Amino acid sequence: MLEAELLERIVSDLDFLKKKILSIEETIEDIDNDLHHVKPEYIRKLESIKKEGTISSSDFEKKFGVRL
Repeated sequence: MLEAELLERIVSDLDFLKKKILSIEETIEDIDNDLHHVKPEYIRKLESIKKEGTISSSDFEKKFGVRL
């Protein structure tokens, strides 16, 4: 009887570990999906915007031809 109980405990522990591994894999996949790689050209554009500072909506419209 002791051997059967031990085997049941091992099976139970393995099921628990399988569930935990699946949970960890799902979490990693969620984190990976949330990460966005920024293209270098976008970083350069953002840096140039940061250097220029903010502008008024009328200046923006004059510069880019788009009304805000």
